[in-house]
Amino acid sequence: MMRIDLLGVSFQIQSDEDPEYVEEILGYYRARIREIEESVATGDPLKKAILAALLVTDELFRCRGNQGESTVTGEVEAITRRLLERIDDALDH
Repeated sequence: MMRIDLLGVSFQIQSDEDPEYVEEILGYYRARIREIEESVATGDPLKKAILAALLVTDELFRCRGNQGESTVTGEVEAITRRLLERIDDALDH
């Protein structure tokens, strides 16, 4: 069991993950909460938690989008190479 203290709330969780990994995740989330605290004037812990979660979700979606773009770009490059090879072969005959 791991004890978590966030925004004045304490609770325990059980995870199959390495405790160091869970601490790393918590550290990242706490950093997002600090960003919210510095930029938004709210004392409501629930609002801070929701805004931080939205920030992290935005980062995840942007990362997924970038991966999708690179996959598409790679596929386009492969198709282009194959087409160029076919054109070269056709011109050689």
